[in-house]
Amino acid sequence: MNRENFWNDAAKAGAVLGVLLAVSFIVENQIMLAGHVGLYMLYLVEWIAVVIAHYYLLHRFARSRSVLCTAEEGFSFGQGYKAVLAVSGLAGIIVGAVQALYLHLLLGYSVYIDRLIAAMEKLVAASGGIPASMEGLFTQSMEQLQTVAAPSVLQTLWGGIFSSLLFGAVFGLIIAGVLSRAPRPFGESGNE
Repeated sequence: MNRENFWNDAAKAGAVLGVLLAVSFIVENQIMLAGHVGLYMLYLVEWIAVVIAHYYLLHRFARSRSVLCTAEEGFSFGQGYKAVLAVSGLAGIIVGAVQALYLHLLLGYSVYIDRLIAAMEKLVAASGGIPASMEGLFTQSMEQLQTVAAPSVLQTLWGGIFSSLLFGAVFGLIIAGVLSRAPRPFGESGNE
């Protein structure tokens, strides 16, 4: 990996991260739409594992970019943050595309909403129902969910990109801060 291939390297890292996040999206939706209480622990474990893997992959890419810079050049916070955001944005394109394909073509948005409502009703029934004071609110929420307009494919795509960039923006602050180092034009000791 050399310094001139930033976008090529970012695209490769973004593709790996995008596939990971896309598979995670599908797995999480399948677990959620199943409506089984026991599976929600698996959902939580999967979500935590993906967040850790997501952070690790972003950190690894930014670290690989920082290694390319000599001690004389240093590695600025901005360079690290740019690397994280570039990978996040490119991964978000893949995630958004998979979300759009899954929700609009593979499953269908109306089927998705119907399955979501059925899963929620199944969970409520499994937990012994809801208090009488909350029944009206629950019914109203289900009706609103059924009548909400389906997002466009472009909105779904932008949603995937935004969520990936948001993660990168937040954790990029940590990654860039940890990996940044000041230039040392006179060597490590400063006496040369």
